[in-house]
Amino acid sequence: MAEVVKVNSVNSVAEDLFVQLFCEAFGPDKAECLYIQQPFNDIYGNRRYIDFALISEQSKIAIEIDGETYHNPGRISENKYYDDLLKQNSLIYDEWKVYRWVYNQLLKQPDRVKDELVTFLGENPLLKILDDYLPVQKGKSFELRDYQQEAIDSLREMRENGETIALLYHATGVGKTVTACTDAKSVGGRTLFLVNALKLASQAKETFSKIWPEATLGEYTGSSKDKNNHVVFATIQTLSRNLAEFDADDFDYIIVDECHHAATKMYQKIFSYFKPKFILGLTATPERSDGQDMLELFQNVAHKMDLKTAVEQGILAPIRCLRVKTDIDLSDVRVHGIKYDAQDLENKLFVPERNALIVDTYLKYANGRKTVIFCASVNHATKIAKMLRESGVVAESVSGQDKVVVRNKILDQYEKGNINVLCACDLLNEGWDSPRTEVLFMARPTMSKTIYMQQLGRGTRKCEGKEDLLVFDFVDNANMFKMPYSIHRLLNIKEYRPFEYALAPENKKKHDFNMIFKGEKPVAYLDIPIDISDFETIDLFNWQEEVKNMISQLEFVRMVDVQSETVERYIREEKIKADLAVPISENRVFNYFREDTVKMYADQFGWDLITSSNITEKFMNFIKQMDMSFSYKPVLLKAIFEYIDSEGNVRICDIVDYFKEFYEARKENGMIAEKSTSIFQKGGYTDKDVERNILSNPFKRFADMRFLQRCRDVTMIRINPAIFKKLTIEDKALILDTCEKKLEEYYKRIQK
Repeated sequence: MAEVVKVNSVNSVAEDLFVQLFCEAFGPDKAECLYIQQPFNDIYGNRRYIDFALISEQSKIAIEIDGETYHNPGRISENKYYDDLLKQNSLIYDEWKVYRWVYNQLLKQPDRVKDELVTFLGENPLLKILDDYLPVQKGKSFELRDYQQEAIDSLREMRENGETIALLYHATGVGKTVTACTDAKSVGGRTLFLVNALKLASQAKETFSKIWPEATLGEYTGSSKDKNNHVVFATIQTLSRNLAEFDADDFDYIIVDECHHAATKMYQKIFSYFKPKFILGLTATPERSDGQDMLELFQNVAHKMDLKTAVEQGILAPIRCLRVKTDIDLSDVRVHGIKYDAQDLENKLFVPERNALIVDTYLKYANGRKTVIFCASVNHATKIAKMLRESGVVAESVSGQDKVVVRNKILDQYEKGNINVLCACDLLNEGWDSPRTEVLFMARPTMSKTIYMQQLGRGTRKCEGKEDLLVFDFVDNANMFKMPYSIHRLLNIKEYRPFEYALAPENKKKHDFNMIFKGEKPVAYLDIPIDISDFETIDLFNWQEEVKNMISQLEFVRMVDVQSETVERYIREEKIKADLAVPISENRVFNYFREDTVKMYADQFGWDLITSSNITEKFMNFIKQMDMSFSYKPVLLKAIFEYIDSEGNVRICDIVDYFKEFYEARKENGMIAEKSTSIFQKGGYTDKDVERNILSNPFKRFADMRFLQRCRDVTMIRINPAIFKKLTIEDKALILDTCEKKLEEYYKRIQK
């Protein structure tokens, strides 16, 4: 009989519910970037935790879910209230954007919370995976001397050695650009040349046209958007505002002119977004005016070296793996997006047989080696540590809930050799790792690639005497949508042999393979009771990888010229069938489609696909054919064109005022304001009621079609820039004239 263990019910239930709402708003693939209990230090150096953290292309985002018992100012002590304020102020000081909800809002107003999330983060936010467990890219800086060929040779040699960032400095300018172009041409891939002034883009383009005439050249600036050429010369200001127009791997080679400016946030935003094979910085000096080393700056802001490259180049330890199969079935564990239900998971895993398997595996295969066992909860970690101690192993449990003094003492004893095994629940959140760790037990199943990678990163650092990292994957049974990550699923390795290298430099893998082929055991296997002939083929289906090149239902709606309700109804009626339906809760799925499927349904139902080239025409046709259950759509358009600025933006408060004045004026003149069910006919409404009415009805109809958008500044909305820049004076006059006619027709109809 499984022992029922209670998790921290307030925190776990709130976490599960928030993750589910996040998945419903953005899709389960975006939840991969959602970090639970992310650590940070307040202004006094105290360790704190953010409930949910996100890193976007523009900012750090902290989301706090407050419980009535722990955060309500009327129910907590004065000191606790002040401490909460210190936490929030420290986050803001450290340039986090902070958003807060209370648990009851998640429970009672889920749709409103989802709408607010989309408002704050955008419809399709560009979110990043935290990669603090990976090493920075290798690179070097050198001076361009009189011989440019010397520099070209050095750059080629760097790439051959696996170095991916170079800094080329020289007091004069022309030679650096010529060298950069010559090297980019020798690489041959698509190239991005970044400048901080328009005239520099034109100058560099002229140099490239002489040295690399066969390459197509284009500029991506305020006035020109040639993004598909082989070499693109972009101003930093324009590119940083339009990153969503590019894929992260669009460029193989990035050249940064005048790179001593690269400490600015615009540069850092670009460096962290793109994933080129090589980055070359050009500057007059290897140091900034503040003395900061330029190469180090580039390494810190560029994307990190990936795990595979770091291991193959010998920067991180080689990884061996043993899969340990359990009798636990996770198929009936509830899920919330990509998170197992905390209570269900603990009840499933906290069983004597599985716990005994973990302890027996350590004693049989890893006894005496420095080991971290990742457990499902604090209770689970405590239990495993106790069982190990009863078997004569010096083991301790450790978690973020421990007092700092206690936790640091345990970690210090592990590092110095007194403790051999750490049973950790959330140690990965601490940013802690130990080079002396030789073995990891993945005894905590997770559907999150990020969490698995973070756990793995705690043991990949090298140290003297450490030959490799040995990973034990505890493989629980699950269906295709609840399958947890493992080394083989992470690295897409289909064939498995016990203790074989999953990742290693090629020479090491080849040496092992040759010995096994001859029927001999590699040295690492000698003391381990395994049969080297064992072999298994692994089912690598991974929905998270499958959906990367698919279109979500949210994106489907934005691609076709129909309302979201129509698409949702057709899916319910099974007129539209998803290529992949991913469960995100007990009774909800999130649908994904292949591009050709979307085109097939658009053709079948006579829907047009909305593109940047036809969206203005679609907008105008939508207005001409406007169907009206209420009068709100034309009133919204009249308000927008009354207050719109030169960029196409309108303050929501101005639209609210316009709505109030429009309907009150009708009533004052003895005319009907609206249908009896409308707040404008009933009266007694507040500004918030009006705003909610606008955003839920007329605005949403236009937003579904991508005609209107919420701005980053949540107090404003805007006309889609692709539409606004093409609207003529005649178009605007036609829109307003159409609105007047539609309103006249509407009021005649409802007064009959």
